[in-house]
Amino acid sequence: MDASLSTTTFKSRIMGTSVNVSLTIRNTHEATMEFTLFGAAYTFTVTRWSRKGLSSFLLLFFAYKCREEADFGSLTMDDNGVPTFNMTTAQKVDAVIQGAKDVMACVDEIGTRHQRSVLDYAVWYRDKHTCWDTYENYITMLACNCIVHTDFLAPGVTWELVTFGMA
Repeated sequence: MDASLSTTTFKSRIMGTSVNVSLTIRNTHEATMEFTLFGAAYTFTVTRWSRKGLSSFLLLFFAYKCREEADFGSLTMDDNGVPTFNMTTAQKVDAVIQGAKDVMACVDEIGTRHQRSVLDYAVWYRDKHTCWDTYENYITMLACNCIVHTDFLAPGVTWELVTFGMA
């Protein structure tokens, strides 16, 4: 596992409950968010914006809204549409931190709206919405991936084994 660029904590809300999120950003910009909700521990891992994926994330990040240059640096496009990111490592980390906060805010929105069907919604969204062309779609897809990969708020069911020919 590669070294960490940054470790921080922030508060987020999920379905009306305040949670403390421990965020670790690795040298590749992979982000791991750890938190506890309703007594269960969760770890959300976002790899989509790591390595070469960081450029795609940053393009959408800057296109979404005007960002404070002192906090996040800037993006310029040349005459051929080739982007140049004018950012320090710390500003890239700050963009990833904001992205992680946006993922958690999206999880809260999904949870508030769909409550007991959070996991079902996330599976449905991933199946029906495959376009990552806006920051909103990108963050929603990351949030849904986190929900699905962790079985977030899935009911605690103990399954009885059923196989063909058991009867």
